[in-house]
Amino acid sequence: SPFMSVLRQIPNALTILRILLVVPFAVCMMQREFAAALVILFVAGFTDALDGFLARYFNWRSLFGSIADPVADKILLITTYVSLGFVGHMPWWLVVVVVVRDLIIFTGAITYWFVVGKYEGKPTFVSKLCTFCLILVGLGVLANLVFLPLPPLFFQIYPWVLLILCVFSLVQYLVLGIRGVRNRD
Repeated sequence: SPFMSVLRQIPNALTILRILLVVPFAVCMMQREFAAALVILFVAGFTDALDGFLARYFNWRSLFGSIADPVADKILLITTYVSLGFVGHMPWWLVVVVVVRDLIIFTGAITYWFVVGKYEGKPTFVSKLCTFCLILVGLGVLANLVFLPLPPLFFQIYPWVLLILCVFSLVQYLVLGIRGVRNRD
């Protein structure tokens, strides 16, 4: 029915909303309106959880969603880290590691798609852990600026934990991609 076909688009609409929220989030960060930025980041995170739930629970999956959802997540994550770097609350070397990791993974997936064939990329446990920790640290650093003072130990440890997770997950993706290419031949 037409009504059901409209409902099936809710996850895609939420993904588009998440992409659109990147701009006000970045503006708030640059203007050092950290409380507003934190609220926008939570809303974006909620849309991510909701669109994933709806897509799985009601089987409202689409090709657009399968591509746009992870892209939206990467755009939001990269914007968070770059913004925190610009306002001086994230080490620049770590911002570079996060951005380069995501760009290599994204470029590798696109290259694989065009050279080998459809990319059936399923996130690995390490990749999920890395993404979870990246999100948690981004939210934590932002929350620290607004209302939740974190202990100095957090700021001494998290860059190194994220570095290890980013490097390990990137290497894992590269190995899996190379195996995938070899298995296709």
